[in-house]
Amino acid sequence: MTLLLFILCFWNIPLLASSNPNINCLIINLEYVNCTWTEQGNQKHQYTFEWRFGNDVELKCLKYHKMNGANVGCMFPYAETKRFNSLDTWLYYNNGSLAKNQKHQLKKEVKLYPPYNLTVEARKATELWLRWNVTFKNFNCIESEVRHRMGNMDWQNKKTLNSNLFSLPFPSKKRYEFQVRVRVESACGESKFWSDWSEPVYWGPSKPNNNTASPVSMTMTSVVLYTIGAAILLVILSCLLVHSERLRIILIPVMPNAGQNVSKYLAAFFDNYDGNTEKWLSISKDLEKGFKPNFTERACPVREYRIVSQSSSDSGSVLSIPTELSSDYQCMQSYSSTSTITGPDETSPIQSPCQAYNPV
Repeated sequence: MTLLLFILCFWNIPLLASSNPNINCLIINLEYVNCTWTEQGNQKHQYTFEWRFGNDVELKCLKYHKMNGANVGCMFPYAETKRFNSLDTWLYYNNGSLAKNQKHQLKKEVKLYPPYNLTVEARKATELWLRWNVTFKNFNCIESEVRHRMGNMDWQNKKTLNSNLFSLPFPSKKRYEFQVRVRVESACGESKFWSDWSEPVYWGPSKPNNNTASPVSMTMTSVVLYTIGAAILLVILSCLLVHSERLRIILIPVMPNAGQNVSKYLAAFFDNYDGNTEKWLSISKDLEKGFKPNFTERACPVREYRIVSQSSSDSGSVLSIPTELSSDYQCMQSYSSTSTITGPDETSPIQSPCQAYNPV
């Protein structure tokens, strides 16, 4: 019986030890202290937390971190002068009994916020300058680490002290990617924690998509769904065209009949305007007067001469007898002619433009 009790006691020792939480404390950006506690597996108890720097008064936690309704951490204010003092923490069960008491040295337990507002600029095409900002104002206590890479090559790291400037000489024309992280440097009590890496900043041509996966082709289900949707849409449009005359006219307009339109206009031309082109075309009076001539032409009589031969001794003479022609000929100027008898040595009289000469 004694042996059984001894075995049970030693069997429960690791179980009790494993149920005790472990407390981890970290100074965040030299602004406040964040302490968290964890248990193996799911937390089974609700704890209350108290803390104290050096020999100060023990204080209760006023701001807890909760998870699933249970207290899993505490955030409390911090004075920079207290960083080099020891920190005592206590965890208590709900019934007030002590669950864990732990002492911490926070000199190296500092984590800063990551840098922000990273900018890159080229100087004289032979150097790249990278600048950034940090929330911690004292640059003399900050150590920075810059990492950069060209394309998809491996990262190259470079540390800088007390500065927010990094220069890269003789850059190539390829794309560069930069990131920065910071921590408290050794002159101010070096921290073993770096901040998280900043958001990346790029310089150079557009980023290649070598690592991007090729777009996924449409699955058979998508093809079937698109086909069914298109068929349903066609059926709906067909029904609308059959039952809606207006929609049919909009989508499929009626072509005009050219023959009907021409016969319609010609009927109006003869029936309403009696073939009067000016009225049919609605020509203005001023324009109509412009086409009428503003001068008159006078009639001109036309005569012709016949040569009559005589058998008498005077046969050497030639008689010209004028004969009137039709008065249908008109001339732009009037002219009167008299018959003349010319001798053999005389020439014929000069005819005006209004005369026509026809020898018989």
